[in-house]
Amino acid sequence: MDTVPVFGTPLSTRPARRRLRDLLLRASDRDDLQAFREDLARRYLAGDGIEIGALHRSLRVPLSARVRYVDVMSRDHLLSTYSPAVYGNPKWVVETDVIDNGERLETFEDESVDFVIANHVLEHTEDPIAALHHLVRVIRPGGELFLTLPDARYTFDALRERTTVEHLLRDHRDGPEVSRQTHYREWAVVECLPEEEIPARVEEFTREGTRHHFHVWELEGFLEFLGAVSLPARLVHAQTHADEFAVILRREPSRA
Repeated sequence: MDTVPVFGTPLSTRPARRRLRDLLLRASDRDDLQAFREDLARRYLAGDGIEIGALHRSLRVPLSARVRYVDVMSRDHLLSTYSPAVYGNPKWVVETDVIDNGERLETFEDESVDFVIANHVLEHTEDPIAALHHLVRVIRPGGELFLTLPDARYTFDALRERTTVEHLLRDHRDGPEVSRQTHYREWAVVECLPEEEIPARVEEFTREGTRHHFHVWELEGFLEFLGAVSLPARLVHAQTHADEFAVILRREPSRA
């Protein structure tokens, strides 16, 4: 993987109190965040691509790019599944063009699109290594994988331990079920439940197959993770902004 500068907010370890204060003070300006993403899209995206799980926050791309929207269910099903508190006005929820599992993209052939957009998707996957391989698999050589993820320092995950490379490698090797209960317990703790109520909440998550933030990163740790994964792609951009960070990977030519 090429070494590239990491732009934006300096990365540092902060005491818990400081993290909570920052979380409260840095409620991000969503218009500014959208402008940040759109600037990156203008710089890196062109051709025919897909966006995974856009719901009500699809990325506006340049005129040189065309997007199809991929989700696990139709728009009508999404509207009936999620509360309006999640998506606001229903008119903002995009039509699903392709119903598919965004972690595997089984309906897409290898090297069949010019780019893939996955904003705040990877942290919801139990096996990010497998997901990344499938996301890169469908991109043509020279095309881009456009990722944004929440910066754990400024989210409700602020006090959770950051996901290590060793943890991710183990989940990929042994199956994500080895960590699932631990992740659910962490989420119950995030909800500030009394200790005696946590087991019941974990059981509820298990029954419902809840897909909250299984993994928690800051940019530095995420780049370390990418460096440990053998992807046929190189890093071309990495930057923190407001309460998230963006990473752009470019698909390398296939080796014969």
